[in-house]
Amino acid sequence: MVPRGGHGVKVMRKETQLMAIEVTVASGKPGVNVVRLSGRLDATTYEAAQAVIVEALEKGTAGMILNMGPLNFISSAGLRIMLIVRKQAEVDGKQLAMVDVQPSIYKIFKIAGLDKIFRFFDNEGEAIRELWS
Repeated sequence: MVPRGGHGVKVMRKETQLMAIEVTVASGKPGVNVVRLSGRLDATTYEAAQAVIVEALEKGTAGMILNMGPLNFISSAGLRIMLIVRKQAEVDGKQLAMVDVQPSIYKIFKIAGLDKIFRFFDNEGEAIRELWS
């Protein structure tokens, strides 16, 4: 993971051949980290992804937004990470939001029955207004 800076915002980025993850602080909402997932979240990428996502949750004092807009595939290994993160957020008393989820990805959550336990929003602004205002 390589820290980069820009306009006072700390950005962490992790890339593999099949996946990229970027962690930033939510605009106007300190304590809420935004994790942007792109590419594939599957058996070949889940270990690297899990480490970054769990660290982002730990460092976000109020919670985390998972922006899944650029994510084009999630397997059961990826769903497992989401369940681990949700459980940790619940234990820590933090909010967790999923935003900009592609219909094909949402369908996987729905088939697995996970659409009932995660909070989905159209965008980061909506999630912040609903969960942290």
